Amino acid sequence: MKKLLTVFTLLCLGLTGFAQASTLINFENDPVGVKPNGWSSVDSALLSFTDSVGAVLDVEDWGVQSHGKGLAVFDDWDNSWLIMDFAAVVNSLSMEFGNDDPGWSNPGDLAVLTAFMGVSQVGQTNVVMNRDDIMNQSISISGVSFDRATFYYAVNPAIGLIEIVDNIEFTVIPAPGAILLGSIGVSLVGWLRRRRTL
Repeated sequence: MKKLLTVFTLLCLGLTGFAQASTLINFENDPVGVKPNGWSSVDSALLSFTDSVGAVLDVEDWGVQSHGKGLAVFDDWDNSWLIMDFAAVVNSLSMEFGNDDPGWSNPGDLAVLTAFMGVSQVGQTNVVMNRDDIMNQSISISGVSFDRATFYYAVNPAIGLIEIVDNIEFTVIPAPGAILLGSIGVSLVGWLRRRRTL
């Protein structure tokens, strides 16, 4: 009986993903070329990408503006943003960004990451671009639950500087059923330990 309970407990804990694993998208396994709105990397079907204006997403090796392959949101004139929709609720998101071209930006211009739950904005973070045209900066948001995020360069005057992103990492919040199952597993472990001490 004890062995059966121990196996069940371990199974419960394993199914919950109690240690929330993060997912990394680095685009290295994706074919190069233009992608349609709603596209997902082969690294994870939990995240889809959309160009807020038109549909000009492009995976390429952008040299120093990415780490190998990266995702770009064209073009320089339409003020488009990168929209990221998650198939589950997440509580953290980080990414590296490049193409902060000094010829198309000014000192103090920002990279902006905004989080939404449905249509409600739940968080925003900004990073001042170092404007060296190299992918050597990152931006992140955590501590809130969200299912959509946007990323863009806020440049003045408002031209549509192309955003290039890479190494996107996010953490999915376990579903309530998984949390309940994990709680059952933890309770069983406690019960088994208590029985051993009696």
